[in-house]
Amino acid sequence: MVGVVVVAHMGIGKEMVSAVQKIVPDAKNFAYLCVEQDEPPGQIRDKLNEAIEKVDAPEGVLILTDMFGGTPSNVCLSFLSRPKTEVICGFNLPMLIKLASFHRDANFEEIATFIQQYGQRNIVIASHVLSGRIQHE
Repeated sequence: MVGVVVVAHMGIGKEMVSAVQKIVPDAKNFAYLCVEQDEPPGQIRDKLNEAIEKVDAPEGVLILTDMFGGTPSNVCLSFLSRPKTEVICGFNLPMLIKLASFHRDANFEEIATFIQQYGQRNIVIASHVLSGRIQHE
């Protein structure tokens, strides 16, 4: 099972991880980092390193950020040189729940690609699903 660190502005990451752990109580491979306004990048990097160490797994660590180009994702990008570490920018609750219950036999890159695509597939226009115009998983 891969380690997952959710890094986001303010308390978004904490609340998302809390929701996941209520839905999937076995989700022990999750950590979060709340990035406060005007927090120095060096301090964020130190906290992120601690969060990664908490969930580090032989399978790898996925770092999920709230949006590409924001301070959280910009700091996370500096960890891409770490072996078996990937940053996915833009996350949603279905992605996190899937990661918490993911038990497929896949390599790290396949998991990262799958979860990115899974998140995109779970952004839907409700009326299109309800009318049968599109299928939802």
